[in-house]
Amino acid sequence: MNDRIFLRGVQVHAHHGVFAEEQALGQRFVFDVDYWLDAHSYAGADDIARAVSYNDVYVTLVEVATGQRFDLIEALAEAIAAAILARFAAVRSVRVEVHKPSAPIAGIFSDVGVEILRHRAEG
Repeated sequence: MNDRIFLRGVQVHAHHGVFAEEQALGQRFVFDVDYWLDAHSYAGADDIARAVSYNDVYVTLVEVATGQRFDLIEALAEAIAAAILARFAAVRSVRVEVHKPSAPIAGIFSDVGVEILRHRAEG
């Protein structure tokens, strides 16, 4: 599966974090998602019905990011990856990167985040 589709810079206001202020006020999270599949079978025929739409992946990401609260951005990334793999059978692997540019750190920084890569279990 060498075909990769990606979404970059998806911004969502959500309430993740361990501190009460983060949970109450929320903050901006930025997501980058890559997913791997075999696009050859549908791309050659220009068949949208067989494609995994990046809009559908976007909706899945936003539903997970806003539908449940997580203390850890690692758990948030895992939940998004699991939802994408569960909803789209054609997706063989997914990479989810979560950026938390307003993390409560006493210092000057541009970004903190996590990146996970998950593969569909073969079986």
